[in-house]
Amino acid sequence: MLISKLVQTIKEHYKLAIAIALCVFIAIVGVLIYHHKQKQLEKPVVITQEQAKSPTELSKAIHVTEQEAQEVISKKERTQPIATYYTQAPTVKVAAEKVKHDIAHSNPNAPKAVTEKSDRTAVVANTDEQKVDVYKINLNKGHKIKAGVTLIDSKSYETIGYQAGKFEVLTHFNGQHLEGASALYTVKEW
Repeated sequence: MLISKLVQTIKEHYKLAIAIALCVFIAIVGVLIYHHKQKQLEKPVVITQEQAKSPTELSKAIHVTEQEAQEVISKKERTQPIATYYTQAPTVKVAAEKVKHDIAHSNPNAPKAVTEKSDRTAVVANTDEQKVDVYKINLNKGHKIKAGVTLIDSKSYETIGYQAGKFEVLTHFNGQHLEGASALYTVKEW
């Protein structure tokens, strides 16, 4: 009985049903393409020491903006690689490719810090010191959508917010009506 009503409704509104099905199909294909591209960007990349020092070359190698590449370089100069482990290889370049393969396939012999998920992974063949450095790069996510509850004078309000960088806007709702808004700016981070 329920199925026959559903079939009858679809027959009456077949154009709408086709449009909805097409929208759902396009959305699913879009999500799959996005996830595939993200997986490609997250794969480890072997770069040279020269690329690791040049914002232009680094941005091309790990697919980030030049400004983000400059931030990565300045942070890299202040930090050490995330892990050290030893592998047998005839040259540093071959060792870098082996480390890249170990990371891509989550080799259990590699340190956990090396195989953890990150936005970008740079494997640097350091020929000066005859070693391979691994850097995990997590990009700053500048836009955030937030949801929560605000409690004022024993009344609760649904709260929806948007944050772009250091600036945040919150709107407060009581059921269906807008009751107020807040604007915040991040003064200090640590």
